[in-house]
Formats: sequence, C-alpha cells, structure tokens
Amino acid sequence: MSILTYENYTTAVKNWAQIKSNYSDIQKVLSPEQVFVLSREQVEWFDKENEAETYFRADIGVWEDKLVLILTPRTSAGDVKILDNYQFSTLQYLENDLTLEQTKTYTVKSTYVLSKDLSKSQEDTDLNLPIMNEPVTGQLKAVDEIESWRENAMDYMQRESLEFKGQRLFQSFYIPKADLLHSKENMSDIVCVFGFKYSAVYERLLATLIFISNINGEKIGSKAAVYAVQSDPSNTYDWTKPCPPTCLAP
Repeated sequence: MSILTYENYTTAVKNWAQIKSNYSDIQKVLSPEQVFVLSREQVEWFDKENEAETYFRADIGVWEDKLVLILTPRTSAGDVKILDNYQFSTLQYLENDLTLEQTKTYTVKSTYVLSKDLSKSQEDTDLNLPIMNEPVTGQLKAVDEIESWRENAMDYMQRESLEFKGQRLFQSFYIPKADLLHSKENMSDIVCVFGFKYSAVYERLLATLIFISNINGEKIGSKAAVYAVQSDPSNTYDWTKPCPPTCLAP
C-alpha cells in the first residue's frame, strides 16, 4: 500500500495548492488520459477509519512530482482525522482497455469498452423490451463525462490557472459512500477516473471523479476483467463533488 505520514500528507496538499496557479506546473503532473487505482484493501481501510455518515473525502496532492489522490477519513463531526498514516494512489496510465458492463433488469444490457487512453472505442446493446421511456443509464453518462474530461481538461486547466489563479480548481472531492461501496463484496480494485459534469447552479463544467469497480476479481485491465459504474435508475445519481466550489462544512 502507498502511505503518507501526516506531515507528508499536509505537504502534498500544499504542493497542489501552489501548483494550481501555474499551468506549466499542472502540465507536469496531470494528463487527461491518466487514472487513479484503488485496491480493495485501501477501500476497506478507508471505510473502517471514516466516521462521517454519508460522504468520504479525498484530497488532491502532489508528492514526489506526481499527482496523488489521498484518502482522508473524517470524524463524525466532519473534520479530517489526524492519523499517523494516510493511504493514497498516484495518477497513472492504464495498461489495457476497460470493459464496462451494466445490466438493467428485463430491458437492456449495455457494454462499453473504454480504451486505455480513455476514449470510447466500442459499444454494444442487447434490447429485450422497448425502452423509449427509460432514463439514460449511469454507465453511458459516465463514459460521456470521462470523454468530456479527456477532450477538454487541459483547456479547462489553462483557463482556471490563468484567469482565476487556480482558486476555482478542486482541492478535495466529497464522494458518496455508495460510489465506493456498492459492489464491496465482489470488488477487486477500483479505477478512479476524472470526468466533467455540468452544474446548473454554477453554470459551468465542474470536475468530478467516477469510480469504476472491477466486479469479477480479474487482474486490472486483463481481457477477462469486467467493470461497472454505480447504477442510475433515477437518472439523477449522487455525484462526487469537487471542493471548491461544493465544499461540505464539517
């Protein structure tokens, strides 16, 4: 497991806070085709240490010249817990494509292949019943949001760093527990991908994190591995919120 001491954690967070205002520095640590990977052990540790009821919190940092996602458990009051060590994941390239699969009972089974550079390369749908009135699936929305990030992330970063000095760029993310725990019993690993989601409240695109679970225990990226995004029957799924702007008060 990748571990930061409390001092290393605070340093990594400060590093990202400083880098956010300089687009050249952002380019050195972030590529829109890269992802984070969380192991089952990391998620179990996160769940065990976290006392907050609804959301997990993960902080973005820069450690050893790499962008990292730091799992920061919170107290029941919402404050970050002071621990000796914090688990983290480093931004990295996928070695292989991901096959995303979602089954909707009695209606449709959709399979998407997300290539290792995060472009949607294939899709296949089997229809069992008419679905004209069915909502858009969470799987398809997730793929679209990931593609939007891949195509627009660096332009977004440049504008935010130059016009707003990085002040509007994410420092943390608040993650609905269901996004990490919905397939906890079968999960082997989780691929965490950046995406863009439009906010009607802020009238602009906001970065989000999309968690794709390996549900059959195969090695990440292997041809036999099948991944799934949290189902979205209501068409209004609870998404991972960036801070800023949507910071949850302790």
